[in-house]
Amino acid sequence: MRTGFITFRTATMESPDGISRLLDHVGLRASTFYAGPLCGLHDFDAAEGVGHLHVVRAGALRAGQKGRPPIAVAEPALLFYPRPLDHRLDVAGRVTADVLCASVSYDAGMDNAITQSFPDVVAIPFREMPGLEPTLSLLFDEAAAARAGRQVMLDRLCDVLLIQIVRHAMAHGLVASGILAGLAQPRLGPLLVALLDAPGRDWTLDTMAGVAHLSRTAFARQFRQVVGVAPAAFLAQVRIGFAQRLLRKGRPLGWVAGEVGYGSQPALSRAFIRETGISPSVWLRRQTGG
Repeated sequence: MRTGFITFRTATMESPDGISRLLDHVGLRASTFYAGPLCGLHDFDAAEGVGHLHVVRAGALRAGQKGRPPIAVAEPALLFYPRPLDHRLDVAGRVTADVLCASVSYDAGMDNAITQSFPDVVAIPFREMPGLEPTLSLLFDEAAAARAGRQVMLDRLCDVLLIQIVRHAMAHGLVASGILAGLAQPRLGPLLVALLDAPGRDWTLDTMAGVAHLSRTAFARQFRQVVGVAPAAFLAQVRIGFAQRLLRKGRPLGWVAGEVGYGSQPALSRAFIRETGISPSVWLRRQTGG
């Protein structure tokens, strides 16, 4: 898990489709639970097992994170906590802030390409993302109304906001490592898209290096430096994440094993335990509350 804040740098998105593949792989989802005036102290517990998105439409507040510097929000802004983190929104005195809050979860589990790439929290003023206006206008209009389907609309619009945040992070270098940083690399980007597209392919170090147009040694070194793990370890993460999504959909374990590149159900089970610490059946029961 990466902690703290990171330095801005300029990056170029070499593979636009990479974002689509990545978001489809991790299954990023928002669930809105509050919209309106906020005052006083409001705590958000990491034990809930979700990330958070706070959309500060008006007013001022301080976002406090244990062991990290507080963030003073004095203008309309987005606060994105990609993974569970104890934090507090503090609206001082008798002042109120207009805030919309949503929880953030992932079909591929909390340890995924998004949570591995982002810092603990990202604060982005609205003015730094001019393309937000249409989404925000629809979001606030829906939040103020009492229409049929309001909850679904709010959730979907927050999903759009999350996608825009990921795009912004890619374009402005808010990610220093992980798959998002890799997608911005001209050699690694196409390979990462290929891995996300076809995790069940018979990938070897040679075939991956060939797609990246690098020697084995140079490829392994660059991949670890940028993505943060060895190529084989990343491939295993992608495969298990894909397996988790298929299992959520009710697919049988033996069929899933073939789809994600493992030759048999026992082979997938062993890999699953290495990655998650538990068997596929135990993991699935926990996801479904069984």
